Amino acid sequence: MRIDKYLWCTRYYKTRNQATEACKKGQVQVNGQVAKPSREVFPSDEIRLRKNQIDYQLTVLEIPESRVGAKIVGLYRNDTTPEEALQHQEIQ
Repeated sequence: MRIDKYLWCTRYYKTRNQATEACKKGQVQVNGQVAKPSREVFPSDEIRLRKNQIDYQLTVLEIPESRVGAKIVGLYRNDTTPEEALQHQEIQ
């Protein structure tokens, strides 16, 4: 699955176009390399993305068929974002 579609399916972006733009701006990395929107992702890939001044880190667990509900998004990715990064957002 394409990285832009994966990020949309796992609800990191509200639209696929937003995910595509983030990739084009260099805000998304897969396994340490800046990813184009068409970059394929596979289980066990490490993804880093910058959104709203937070550096998210996640590991791909499974590839979803389509956009998933918020309650089951944890089945498809393991979010390893440091707690300090999330607390920084709450302060502002």
